[in-house]
Amino acid sequence: MKVSQKSLFEKLLSVQAEEIEFELHGHHPVAWCEFWLNPRRLRGSDFLMRWSQGHWSEERLIEAVNNTSRFFAVPYGPSGVAPDDVREFELYFERLDAAGLGNAKRPDLLVFKKSDQSKVKEAIAELGGLTELPFSSEEAPPMKLLLSHAVIAVECENSLWIAKKMPDYGTTLTPQKRLGGRNGLKKTAVVPTIIIKDEDIEALSSWQKRAGVPRGGSGKLDSGDKWNRCLKMA
Repeated sequence: MKVSQKSLFEKLLSVQAEEIEFELHGHHPVAWCEFWLNPRRLRGSDFLMRWSQGHWSEERLIEAVNNTSRFFAVPYGPSGVAPDDVREFELYFERLDAAGLGNAKRPDLLVFKKSDQSKVKEAIAELGGLTELPFSSEEAPPMKLLLSHAVIAVECENSLWIAKKMPDYGTTLTPQKRLGGRNGLKKTAVVPTIIIKDEDIEALSSWQKRAGVPRGGSGKLDSGDKWNRCLKMA
C-alpha cells in the first residue's frame, strides 16, 4: 500500500527509527517504516513533552546570550516561535507546508552584536515580527539585512541526561595515546557530547552556503565534526 507523504507537523512529532528501544518477537513482519502515529491525538503525550523540552533549550540559550553585554539572540527557525496551543501548533506547521517551506531547514537561533540591536529590531518589525520570520523569504531585503549582521547561527537541542550525574563529568584530562599524547578523556568516558544529526548536516550546510553566514575554521564536514557555525547544544 502506498503511503502518502507526511506533513511537516507529522515529521516533527513522529517516532524516529533510532528512538525505538525494544524488539518484538513471535509476530508476523510489520512495516515499521510505514507506521505513523497520528499527531492530532497526541495531546498530553511524551511527543509534545519532547517538543516542549526542545523549545525550553532554545529559551535558556537565548536567555544566556541576552544576559551578556556584547550579544543577543533571536529565534530564527519555526520551532522557536511556534504557538503553545496544540491545535494552533498544528495549524502553524500546516501554514509552513502551504507556503512551501515545510522542507526548508534553518538554524534555531541567530546571534547578533548588541551594537546592531536597533537595526535588527527594525528589520524584524518590517517583516511583521518574530512569528513571521519562518514565512519570510531569505531574499527579502530585511532578511538579507538580518543575515548580514548575524555572527553565529545555533541549532539547539536538549538531552534527558543530567550532565552532572554522568559518570565522567568533571574528570581531569590526562595524556591519551590515541590523541598523540594530548590531554583528553578515555575513549570509554561517559560525558555530555556535542553531536550533529546525520540528517541535519547536509541541510544546515546548504543553508549556511545559501545564507552566506561566515564559517570559522576549515576541513571536511561529516557526521563526526562539529558544525562550525551551527552548534548542537546537548
